[in-house]
Amino acid sequence: MRGQTTKDYYQVLGVARGATDDDIKKAYRKLAMQYHPDRNPCKESWANEKFKEINEAFSVLGDPEKRKRYDQFGTAEGIGPGDVFTSPFTRGTFEDLIRDFGGAGLGFDFLDEIFGDFFQGRGMSFRRFGRAGGFRTGPGDRVGFEQEFRQAPETVKYELTLAPEEARQGTKKVLRRSGRRLEVKIPPAVKTGSTVKLPNALQVTDGRAGDILIRIRVKEETAS
Repeated sequence: MRGQTTKDYYQVLGVARGATDDDIKKAYRKLAMQYHPDRNPCKESWANEKFKEINEAFSVLGDPEKRKRYDQFGTAEGIGPGDVFTSPFTRGTFEDLIRDFGGAGLGFDFLDEIFGDFFQGRGMSFRRFGRAGGFRTGPGDRVGFEQEFRQAPETVKYELTLAPEEARQGTKKVLRRSGRRLEVKIPPAVKTGSTVKLPNALQVTDGRAGDILIRIRVKEETAS
């Protein structure tokens, strides 16, 4: 259960109390790479706990307002590792970290255990996030981390890449979300930047009201 904490978050991240925002971000990313379970064979449970701890610390120190309150009162209430997603200041750095993992050939599966409570009921899973950098939406299609996680509660956005011929003639694609399959009909003559709307599709996939918007990107034709 999350409650009030008196942890020394500066000590957790190994930075001074006067550390700059950049210092805090760099320390967080460095420690996250250090405590990735793939780099700690036979100590995965220990590494997971350390990873939770540094994410909790960064959730507070990486957000100017939370850091200000923490510095003033010395405590932080209701903070958990998943709070790293609730602020644009910390979420962006986490996205950078995901790219660090992918570039180093490190896995993502362990993040489901760490952030499972936060994403419970949201149909989210890092196991769907491939090393190539994206969540699978259908055969051969991927959407980025940012597109999957930065959504308003009532609208979810995906990006779909089409071959020029598919864009000209129209096509059908399969979107898979939360274990559910949706057929997406792409009308003829769509162009890059076009949007296909699936009204109230979140009722099918997530059990809540909301639309899915699919932004189209058309590949450039190659000279024959």
